[in-house]
Amino acid sequence: MKRSALVLSILLLSAAVFSACSTPSASSTPADTATTPVVVDVPTVTATEGPIESTLEISGTLAPRTRVPVMPRVPGTLERVLVDLGDAVSAGQTIATIDRREIDAQVDAATAAIAVGKAAVETAEAALANAVLERDRAQGLFDKGALPRQRLEAAQTAHRAAVAQRDLATATMAQAEASARRARETQRDTTITSPLTGVIVERNYDAGAMPGDKPIVVVADLRQMKLEAGVSEMDAGRLHTGMKARVEVQAKPGQTFDGELANIAPEVDERNRHFRIELRLPNDKRELLSGMYATARIVERQQATALLVPRDAIATRDGARIALRVQGDTVQPVTITEGLSDGTRVQILSGLAAGDVLVSDARRQFTTGTKVRPVPVR
Repeated sequence: MKRSALVLSILLLSAAVFSACSTPSASSTPADTATTPVVVDVPTVTATEGPIESTLEISGTLAPRTRVPVMPRVPGTLERVLVDLGDAVSAGQTIATIDRREIDAQVDAATAAIAVGKAAVETAEAALANAVLERDRAQGLFDKGALPRQRLEAAQTAHRAAVAQRDLATATMAQAEASARRARETQRDTTITSPLTGVIVERNYDAGAMPGDKPIVVVADLRQMKLEAGVSEMDAGRLHTGMKARVEVQAKPGQTFDGELANIAPEVDERNRHFRIELRLPNDKRELLSGMYATARIVERQQATALLVPRDAIATRDGARIALRVQGDTVQPVTITEGLSDGTRVQILSGLAAGDVLVSDARRQFTTGTKVRPVPVR
């Protein structure tokens, strides 16, 4: 029994020694394991060359350059309205008529008054001619001593009275003619005509109505539209009449219309410190309608060939304008000088070259030693 226990103890001890020898020691593990660097995917853009324009953007509602409300010149009931909304009219075309029966009667009365006045003038002229003869005869007899002075003075008085009657009849005749002209003008005013060539854009009354404060119709010349807007003092100082503009209309996506800066107000609006400007657009095809919302870009300056980058690739840092240029797998801030801008792209005057790869968002921050992988933005 003692011998068996001794043999078992020797076997166990041998197994423990073998196990200890076969286990690697901690001193065989490297103290420092190499760390794989982290690479960040970064959206990038490339500086390219191309044309650029500096523009001022304004927006507003299109309106006809000429828009005229047609009001009746005389009161009365509308007898006919000959046009409808959207009808094309020419200058001088009859639009509506007013019941003129009473006015026709006034014209007839004025015409009759002229006839009476003519008869009165003729009678007065005849009386004056007779008075002249009597005065001359009396003067001759008085000169010969055959007629007393009293009879001569009576003849002279009759002559003066005849002259006064002739003058009164003539004045009455002129008054009758003036009344007739006024009556005929009133008669003509019962026929309402279009003041210009254009389109009926508003109609407010039907036949049988008596027009009030509103116009019967409104005529607009849609062959030329205008876009009015307000600009700041700084913007107004850079503008001048004749500048070209490109106009986009919300109701016609994808289409661009050519315009021109026609007017700049010479005085600022004290309420908002803005100057009113007016663009004009030809509209011969009548594609543009009054009231459409439009956005216009007035071209201030142009550059045929320029180094261009997207606007977001430029940022301000420590008071300087910078871009983040990607060189290999690192990012390097570069101070740049800007030129023209069209609101989307910026002209680079110095600091970059064509083909430089830039971080698309220059506001992004990178820690020292960060490795990047450029991902071009489509």
